[in-house]
Formats: sequence, C-alpha cells, structure tokens
Amino acid sequence: MTRLFNVVKPKFSGASKWGYGINLQGNGESSKFNMILTNDKPATPLKGRQQKLRKENLTTNKIYLYYLDTRQIRVAQHELFGVLNQSEQSRYDGFKNTARQTQFIMSRWLIKQCLNQLFALPITHDYQLIDYCCWKIAKQDKSYSISISHSGHFIGVAIAAFPCAIGLDIEQHKPRNFSELVQIIGTTEEQNLVCNHADPQLTFYRLWTAKEALLKASKKNVEQVCKESLLSCLRHPFGLVAGYQYLTGNLAEDTYSYCVMSHSEAMIQVKDFAVS
Repeated sequence: MTRLFNVVKPKFSGASKWGYGINLQGNGESSKFNMILTNDKPATPLKGRQQKLRKENLTTNKIYLYYLDTRQIRVAQHELFGVLNQSEQSRYDGFKNTARQTQFIMSRWLIKQCLNQLFALPITHDYQLIDYCCWKIAKQDKSYSISISHSGHFIGVAIAAFPCAIGLDIEQHKPRNFSELVQIIGTTEEQNLVCNHADPQLTFYRLWTAKEALLKASKKNVEQVCKESLLSCLRHPFGLVAGYQYLTGNLAEDTYSYCVMSHSEAMIQVKDFAVS
C-alpha cells in the first residue's frame, strides 16, 4: 500500500499554537509530532468517481481533536459560568463534586474556544447540546458533531463541522489489576495480548479508550462493544477497526491515553490547546 509523508505547516495562530503535523496514508510508524492523520482503507482500489469522492472527503471532512490540561486555567469557575446555557447552568449547580464541576464547565468552555478559533463563532453564542453528540447553535440552522471526554486534569473535545458519528475517550493511567479488568472488557485475544505485554498498563488503557470510543461512536451497548475485537488498536496507532476509523495515542508523557473513532472518512487533527 502507498505510504505518503508530508510535513504540514501551521495554519492557525493565537491562543492555540499549532505544531507541525504529518500526513499519513496507509501504514506507517507513529510520530512524536502532533499527528494529522489521513487514513486509507485496505480495500479494493477505487476508480474514477469513487476515487474522486474519497479524495474530496479527505480534503473537506476534518475532525479536530483538542485536549487541555485544566491546571493551565487561572480563571475562577464562577467567572466562566456564563459559557453555559440556562439548562446546563442548572446541571452545574446540581453537581456536589467540585472536580466534576470543573470538568463540566471547562469542557463547554473549550468547545466554545475551539469553535471560535476554527469557525469564527462568537464565544458568547447560545447553544443546545443534543444527546452529547450534537452542538446546535441557537437561532441558527447550524450544528456541529462533537464528542467530549475528561479524566484527571485533562479534557478533550472532538469537533466536526459535518454530520458524523464521533467517539472520544481519554483516561488517566492508574495502577489497577489489569489481568482481571481485561477479562471483563476484552475478547480472549485482547486478554492474552494485554496480560503478556511488556507494558500491560499502557496496553490496557489503549484497549479501554478504544472500547469507550467505539461505545460512543457506534451507540452499541456495552456487551456488544466488549465482544468486538479491537486488536488493531493495540498493534497500530491508527487504522480501521469494526468499520470505524480510529486514532489512538498518549498524552502528558504517557500518563494518559486517548482514542478517537469515527465512521466517516476524514482527516483527524490532534492539538494541545495552549492557553495564552
């Protein structure tokens, strides 16, 4: 299969500093750069109009994955309260756990910041969050596909300006009994790989985030997802599995894992949201 590498220069400036990326098509090694992934299916070569449509999809369809360490934010939470719509302000007030409040309000803040930077939407725009996967702009015929995840101090949001199913999961690495847990969530082959791997913790969390991302993107139930083999996610940082394009990786010096999945052909851009 053809393998293409192409250095891409930053296209954005401001609060978020876009680093260099690598376009990858087909099989390739993971990179320490923020990865911009173009993923091609190992299937029968496309011809004519099909090939043209695929190229157009990969050019125009983009999924933006931003992640943020909430410890960067030095603003008091009550000053961010206005980013929430009326119904979510009530939900925020209902949380007893302050860490949960932080994750909740910062995820909405991050979505608004990204939409402002990517699509010039005003930070003050009103919205509806529908089924945790559709961000609808109030009083406009415009919506964005999204997925939200948070763990520990990190928050991640995946955003697309076109209708698509997206699943994102971020997990902080913690010591656990991985041999027992993987028996609950993994197939026999996945269990063997995790238990016999030189780094069972890293491998387990790569599997866990993949299962969670598939759960969100596919809307399947937990039992179905646990039975779905996601071995590819443990062996390759990106590719196709169970009919979904995926990208998996680590954050914060390998103390967090993430996985994003989508059923759509799209370019996935991953970026740390740097706060100025």
